Amino acid sequence: MRFLSLARAHFRMAARQRALWVVSLALALLSLGVTVNDGLPFETGDVADLVFLAQVLAMLPPVVYAAAFTDLAAEPERLGVSEVEASAPVRPVVLSAARVAGALSVMALPSAAVLLVCAGGQMLHGNAWALPQAIVLLAGVVLPAAALAAALSALAGALLPRALARIAAVVAWFAALFAFSFRGVPVDGGVNGVQFHVVADPICQAFFGSSPFLDYQGPAVAATPVEAVALLALKLAVAVALLAVAGAIARRRTYRRR
Repeated sequence: MRFLSLARAHFRMAARQRALWVVSLALALLSLGVTVNDGLPFETGDVADLVFLAQVLAMLPPVVYAAAFTDLAAEPERLGVSEVEASAPVRPVVLSAARVAGALSVMALPSAAVLLVCAGGQMLHGNAWALPQAIVLLAGVVLPAAALAAALSALAGALLPRALARIAAVVAWFAALFAFSFRGVPVDGGVNGVQFHVVADPICQAFFGSSPFLDYQGPAVAATPVEAVALLALKLAVAVALLAVAGAIARRRTYRRR
């Protein structure tokens, strides 16, 4: 059984959770509404609108992923699915990757659809490169954030009961969001001489010309392409490490019960 077949099977299982689809779509549309300035992203040909939309999609919809993926590592161990998978002639890392890819594809589909539809609108308004730009933003900004939120959720689910794990995962996502997406800028009149502003994603800074802050136009140094790629790799590595730890904890707890 190949990776794509496994991922497709997990996609179908995750797609049955229609309530999560609805909430994920609602947050994706809310992200679209947040970006309204002079017009919606699909009503302009300015790539900056597409870039801003991608960054909002990397902040709001992952709240749903954090609440939805608490069973990602724990459920296969609890139900014995992992033992069945272990008998298949497929490496464990491929099985785990397929499980994550299939489930995450379902949850990220509304965000991807919103971003690509807006890219289509931008192409009609003169931005001929909107579609490849949207694909880069999806792969470099939206999906890594989704993977990190899912990994936090899986770890919480491996450590805590389901209801408590969902709350803890959402809180952990907001904590991570504040830690990495907000930065203090020294100013006169701020709290202790500091005001906090939203940091633009390094990929957007390095490859799309975004200013270092989304809500602040003062002097600041933008990320270089090397720094942006390194930070993206670090984010993905953290997500993979969290998923690996979650799987190890889930297996250990299951064996203890037996």
